[in-house]
Amino acid sequence: MINKEISQALSDKIVEYLNNRRDDKEESFLKSKAKKNKQGKVTNGAIIERVIACIKKISSEKYQLSDIEKLKKSKDQTSLEFQKEKLERLLALVGENVVNQELIDLKSEYKKFVITNTKDHEPINWLNEWSSKAVDISFATHVGKLTHSSSKSSSILDVTTETNDSYLTTNQLKTLAVDTASSNAASLPVADVLKLSVNNVSVLDLIKSGDDSVFIKFTDNQSTIDGWCESFKQAFDSSKKQSYFLSKQVYFPVSENQYHLLMPLASSSLIQELHLEHKKRWEEPLHIAFDQQSKKMYSPTIVIRYPNKAYLHVTGSNHSNASSLNGKRGGRIPLMSALPPQWNSRLPSYVDKSSIFSKELAFELKEEIGELAIYLLLLKNKELSINEPKRNAAVFSKLRVINGALFNYIESINETENCEGWTASSKLPIEEQLLFESQREDEGVRVFKTDHNWQKKISGKFGRWLNQQLEKNKKLGLTPIQASLWADCFLIDLKERVAVREVEL
Repeated sequence: MINKEISQALSDKIVEYLNNRRDDKEESFLKSKAKKNKQGKVTNGAIIERVIACIKKISSEKYQLSDIEKLKKSKDQTSLEFQKEKLERLLALVGENVVNQELIDLKSEYKKFVITNTKDHEPINWLNEWSSKAVDISFATHVGKLTHSSSKSSSILDVTTETNDSYLTTNQLKTLAVDTASSNAASLPVADVLKLSVNNVSVLDLIKSGDDSVFIKFTDNQSTIDGWCESFKQAFDSSKKQSYFLSKQVYFPVSENQYHLLMPLASSSLIQELHLEHKKRWEEPLHIAFDQQSKKMYSPTIVIRYPNKAYLHVTGSNHSNASSLNGKRGGRIPLMSALPPQWNSRLPSYVDKSSIFSKELAFELKEEIGELAIYLLLLKNKELSINEPKRNAAVFSKLRVINGALFNYIESINETENCEGWTASSKLPIEEQLLFESQREDEGVRVFKTDHNWQKKISGKFGRWLNQQLEKNKKLGLTPIQASLWADCFLIDLKERVAVREVEL
């Protein structure tokens, strides 16, 4: 049983909605831009613009007129109050003594509009006119027009409660946003009234339960109230369901020459939840957390990302043509990636490769090399030398990051091969075999290890290879001098790595 307080509060909300709608229409009538008919005349609305044009013809107060045109709304004013004040100031420039027929006609036009607009938005008049339009409205979770904006197929309100955790379905949403579909977008104000709610009880809920007390405030004529309720029931009490040729229909075979007709419908309620979830990333503290993530910095806030999203745009300029929630989303429907996870189950084997300096290595070190390339390009654009101590230290720091990433990659390959001495049967040059397994002591590498020449040789290779990677699309103009510099830095780190491994063994 719904108490009188809720019913009264809903009545007040209906009055508030109609008053706001009335004021919005009056504001628009005052401030809208002038539109001409086929005869080239402006016959309706744009009152302020037309009054200004008229005053410019008959008044010499150009500076005062300019000041009024530049007026800004104060914080304590409503938008309508601001437009009315602007109109009053404009008319005051001319005064009552100046007789101008065009100005008289504009005043009369505005006065007639206010009288008609106010009368139209009196609750009893508005309900008499608009309740019959409820036949155009359907409350739904799955909207037919999201498939095609011209589709006349039925929309569905999913009220099922059975769930399966293997699937993301509409009835698993904690907060269900019911959408409003309409065969005529002009009828959507009816849905706005039916969705007005107090304490989670809506006008629609009252009508469904057979409670008409929300309308008693507006009239004591019971037959009028019954007529409103019967009309509003058409928004939810229709058992007729239909498909349409613009629907993406699927015929599913169930037996020989027999099919089930399936009509896939997008869940606007589920789409809305995804839309709101995405908007949260611009709110605090998630916005800070995402910013920290982009900078690869720590944040205590857990963030959720939906990679590889795409967007479907439904309808053109008037997104509400499809549904009210679609209008609030700006016609954007997020599409989640349905691709299966992709990963390398194991790193590439180098047994049959002729060199480690390949595309695979370039890909592995892409980020580290990219940072060095950007820094070198910055120095070049500013015509700065890397010989300055601080800049030289910065370059060597980035080089050591690259070297460390390379050594980590080598260790990963060794773990994948999982066989000590695997390089002996590989096609890699001796110096590269020792880069992977510097601990080898077999006859094939002993000579190379005694004079440490292999370390200089592999360092030279690395320097030339890194020069090539840095030059890709960067136009740095690097020379063998820089390649030698990269090689010297690599040699220092390589010697340290080999020495550490020898101590460990």
